[in-house]
Amino acid sequence: MKFMDITVKVDKSLLTIAEELEDNLKDAIKQATLEVKEEVLDNIRRGYVKLNYPPISESYRKQLERKGLLPHEGLISPREDKKKLEKSISHSFRRGGLEGVIKTSRPYAIFVEQGTKKMPARPFFQPALKAKKERVEELIKKAIEDALD
Repeated sequence: MKFMDITVKVDKSLLTIAEELEDNLKDAIKQATLEVKEEVLDNIRRGYVKLNYPPISESYRKQLERKGLLPHEGLISPREDKKKLEKSISHSFRRGGLEGVIKTSRPYAIFVEQGTKKMPARPFFQPALKAKKERVEELIKKAIEDALD
């Protein structure tokens, strides 16, 4: 004998929206990660000029000139070190593609980013994120809106 029952369930159209939202967010995270990574790389390549860091000292400029390493626009001095830092920047995805990670494998990168007692900071990660913040927000917002349309 059945007196009364109430069934609570999710309509299949809502499941479709949820799947579409997840797919859209994964695409947005991928695009955002790649754009921020490119900004990090550009900061490494052109940091002194692009980010208005103080110029290198005259004595260091002469040293670089003798070694044939000028013009010098990057974050760290010798071309080889700049290339090593640049090549060490990589990206990956976690949480099923809903989280993008940009990282470096160079142990000295933290000293370039934050500086030391003897070396001023030459940040390249944080300025990249700051420069791309609105773009990342725009990509995520569009992903959500597209899923709900």
